[in-house]
Amino acid sequence: MTAEICVFPLACRIGKIRAVATNLMGSRSEKQSKAYRHQITAGLIAQMEKVGIPPLDQAERIFEFWAAVHTEISKRVEGAA
Repeated sequence: MTAEICVFPLACRIGKIRAVATNLMGSRSEKQSKAYRHQITAGLIAQMEKVGIPPLDQAERIFEFWAAVHTEISKRVEGAA
């Protein structure tokens, strides 16, 4: 008998998404933004590896997370206009 790990979807981690969006919007340079995105991605991958999520599934979940961050930033920019 094998067990399947069911992980809470990254795209539903609203608090994390909002915090990342806030930090990205406050970045002073593209270099700083890129380093922050890399740091966040590495942390998320490390969490998923720790619980045994296969690399192919990791990539899909990371993509969904960053899409949600992009959506959050777009909402804030449109709301500010």
